[in-house]
Amino acid sequence: MRHPDHVSERAIAITGGDAAYFGLMSECIGSLRATVEGRALALGILDCGLTDDQRAWCRAQGAVLVEPVWDFDFPGRAGLKDGYKALTARPFLPRYFPGFDLYLWIDGDCWVQQGDALALFLAAARTGKLAVAPEIHRSMRHYRHAWKEFSTINGAAFESCFDKETAERLVRYPLINAGVFALPVDAPHWRGWAELLGEALQRSTDMTDQIALNVMVYDKGFACEPLPSRCNWPVHHATPAWDAGRGLFVEPAMPYEALGILHLTIYTKRLATLDVQEVGGPHAGQVRARALRWPGRSAI
Repeated sequence: MRHPDHVSERAIAITGGDAAYFGLMSECIGSLRATVEGRALALGILDCGLTDDQRAWCRAQGAVLVEPVWDFDFPGRAGLKDGYKALTARPFLPRYFPGFDLYLWIDGDCWVQQGDALALFLAAARTGKLAVAPEIHRSMRHYRHAWKEFSTINGAAFESCFDKETAERLVRYPLINAGVFALPVDAPHWRGWAELLGEALQRSTDMTDQIALNVMVYDKGFACEPLPSRCNWPVHHATPAWDAGRGLFVEPAMPYEALGILHLTIYTKRLATLDVQEVGGPHAGQVRARALRWPGRSAI
């Protein structure tokens, strides 16, 4: 249901994880609540094995917790940790958290630096399209020199989830990152994603949710609204720069636009610091070690 004036619209932000993921997830939630845009949203959490103390903390933030089930039967499921349910449950968010018009998913290893990124996701979802930020930017490694590595990894994932023909056809498209997305409750994408994910899980559990989402958009033609990379910045593809003058992480290329959501993808979530280029302040032009976790302050 569309609400052109947004007055009666109900929107929810959802994240999830297990007890081991709580440190990151709590920072994600804290950063959401530090923005005007994030505080305006209801908060849902897929509880994939949190402790009682962690659940109490989440409820104190106003969150509704739901324990997901295994939504698919597939080979190898018994060997997976319960945290994997946060991936397989995502096509069913309206069922787990009923009563909302717009759904915004944000991975627990993301944090919000600028709330306007949340507003962009919701605005795009109001059109009825899937709001996402593809992994493409002029400063990312695969844009410049790492295409062979990028295409090999992603090509293998497409092939294992579907087939070689699909891999060869789609690996050249900008990969849609499923870590942050928004959809309206009545979008056909929910069923389309579920069907493709169920099919792919029979073959692979490697990047399966994300690969199925890409097939849905690029192969099946489901409508997508691609947002700027600053709305979901995958840190392993390009380490952000730091603008001390503004006190913000920015894209590492001119005009150094401020990042909205930082996504601590793959190995970067385990690092205490990264080598970060300084583009403002007294150390401009230098590369200095800097932590990329949420600094625990209000977003701008």
